Amino acid sequence: MQILFSFWFRLILPALSVVWLCTACTGTGHLSEGEQLYKGAKIKITKAEKDWTSKPLKPDLKKTATLPRPNKKILWMRPKMCVYNVFHNRREKSFGNFIANQFGEKPVLFNAGITTKQRAQLVERAANDGFFKIAIDSEQKVHKHSVQVIHTVHVRSPRKNIDGIRFPADSTVLSQMIRSIQDKSLVKAGQPYKLETLISERQRISDNLRNNGWYYFTSDNLLFIADTIAEPGKLTVQLKVKDEVAARDRQRYQISSITIYPDYDLATDPDQSVRVFDTIGGECIVFLYRDLQVRPEVLRRQIFLRCGQYYSNEEYQTTVYRLLNLNLHKFINIRFDTITRADSLLECYVYLTPYKEERLEGTFAAVFSPGYYRGVRAGVAYNHRNTFRGAEALRISASGAYLRTNQDNFDFKDFLISDASASLSFPRFLLLKDRRAKTFKTTKFSLRHESNYFKYDLSETGNFGLSFQRIRAEGGYLWKKDRRGSAVHEFNPLSLGLQYATVSNKKSREQLISQIPDDTTGTLVFLLTFTEFQPNYTFTIDQRLEPARRHTVYFRQRFSFQTSGYTRSKFLSSDYPLNSPLNLFFETDYRQYQRTNGRNVLAFRMAIGAGVPLKKNSLIALLDRYAIGGASSVRAFAPRSVGPGSEPRDTSRTNGLNIALYTGNMLLESSLEYRVPIGRYPELAFFADAGNIWLTSGADATDASDFRLNRFYRELAAGAGMGLRVNLGFFVLRLDVAFPLSKPFLPLGQRWVGNDLHFGSAAWRKENLNWNFSFGYPF
Repeated sequence: MQILFSFWFRLILPALSVVWLCTACTGTGHLSEGEQLYKGAKIKITKAEKDWTSKPLKPDLKKTATLPRPNKKILWMRPKMCVYNVFHNRREKSFGNFIANQFGEKPVLFNAGITTKQRAQLVERAANDGFFKIAIDSEQKVHKHSVQVIHTVHVRSPRKNIDGIRFPADSTVLSQMIRSIQDKSLVKAGQPYKLETLISERQRISDNLRNNGWYYFTSDNLLFIADTIAEPGKLTVQLKVKDEVAARDRQRYQISSITIYPDYDLATDPDQSVRVFDTIGGECIVFLYRDLQVRPEVLRRQIFLRCGQYYSNEEYQTTVYRLLNLNLHKFINIRFDTITRADSLLECYVYLTPYKEERLEGTFAAVFSPGYYRGVRAGVAYNHRNTFRGAEALRISASGAYLRTNQDNFDFKDFLISDASASLSFPRFLLLKDRRAKTFKTTKFSLRHESNYFKYDLSETGNFGLSFQRIRAEGGYLWKKDRRGSAVHEFNPLSLGLQYATVSNKKSREQLISQIPDDTTGTLVFLLTFTEFQPNYTFTIDQRLEPARRHTVYFRQRFSFQTSGYTRSKFLSSDYPLNSPLNLFFETDYRQYQRTNGRNVLAFRMAIGAGVPLKKNSLIALLDRYAIGGASSVRAFAPRSVGPGSEPRDTSRTNGLNIALYTGNMLLESSLEYRVPIGRYPELAFFADAGNIWLTSGADATDASDFRLNRFYRELAAGAGMGLRVNLGFFVLRLDVAFPLSKPFLPLGQRWVGNDLHFGSAAWRKENLNWNFSFGYPF
């Protein structure tokens, strides 16, 4: 104990010293003579008349005077600035500067220019809110080492309200169009003046005009003139088209022709294409190409622009997105040119640079968790973007993993997982009337084979290999409104499955199946062939591909209904009753990502899953059950080493074949992770995980495995840890180490082990530290 205390004392004392240095000082000790910290700005407002409203003014002025942002404080302390002062040095690429820039904050110093700049911004902001007559008195409140700026804003006139708005009254087509949409104006008589509203109104009018033929028109061509000398508190707003707007911008354009280059390449001249192909009879759409890989009518369905119709920016954007959604072209460029002989006509040119149609992918990885398993994982996939010249996407993939287990923790010694699948998708709805709509539609068919192989060495039946396999065929529809960030709906009305088990030793198989009537756990029934019909619906929102967002969300909700039945084996007695399970499944996966500082990310995940039997004592098939633990779950525990509920761990092989050990029909898990880049590629992660599974139905369900609202929170396995990742963009290499905080399989009152950590003990580390080496982020 004395040695362990000495170890911890030597380890923690330096850390405590740094923490004390960072929190005990205010960070002003490193200031040079004459330097003072900027403490921020304070806004005060006075009014000439008490009944004048200034409620919206103060929060807007506070937002205006936020820059520069003063150093962050905790009570009287500035810990981040202290870290910067301690580690910052003159060597630009030193480790000290890395710590200072990554975890510290440079001192924000006061200068007179801050006050002058803020005063000008406050006057502009007040005018934007309708307060045109104000006066500002500014003073600097000087402390020993810091300065705070106080702005007193004197409101000299009431806030202006819009008395009315006048739209252009001339007889031009442009003015007539503007007047035709004035009933939906954002600027209303009687509302307070606000510049943002006028800017939004200009953009609204510009968008409408561009969707009705005015190709060159922009919001900058519009001008609002406000009469501020009118009756006190009121003003009249007049909208006009600027006098200097060119005739080109005032012109309304129709599309005269559309020319498509489906195999355009910058290195070649498209005018040398061998022939012109008119795909739409009387319509003026032509294809110029050398080698046409995709059928013309497929591209034609994505073109929402029409000859003889007025130009529409909305139709242009839809065309671009629809072409992108085909996933056939790496570059898409749509250009419009005016015709010199007809100043109201546009020629449209669509340049499409295709991807290579075929792609081969491969992956290989080593996986290990000391004391539990070690092995390799590999996969290969073939992709074809245009299988039948109709933008059909074909994907054929196969992957597998071989794990060698430690039989002190598992009742099998070899574990082999394989997954082979083929999918074919069409960029439209098949078997349904294909109406012309902007919705992105896909029909998808898939065939998948999964296998889980276990190698057993049991005293009752000897050596044998046991494999659980499933073949599933699905067909259904996917649709979404927008290309990115929108809800994706997937409905598979056709979903047929076959689950079956194979045993390498025929005698062992006969013996195991004959034991089904006497099996008190009810798990040997999984050796029988199982057929299922499982239509399903999935709703997904994914904002992770929108880099401009600081806060992104991923949400997936899946519902499925399963009707199924077991097939009787010749080795099973004819009087043993076999039921036909009827189950309802739902799965929820919610994730959110918040960029907190620079590239730092706070990530959170919550997953809930359940298979709900609709018949009494109905079984959930083995391959439909949940297991917990591992590199992408509760990382402090190895896969299939926790649950269900508070069931004690039992890796003894004396009870026969425990194929359903550590599985359940309910799942709850959550993770919180903070990711901190420490360079261009490497990053650190600090995380905490919690979760468990429960088994509520079937012969192998017990009171300890059942889910109860009054106790489930005491049955959550919890752990924490840290990881090192190398993020190369196209893949992430990950090494995580975690330790348990709560072990639900221990007796009540002994489950929390977070207060019994012994990192200095080799025996404790061997039993509790769980290493996970894998690829990709855990979520």
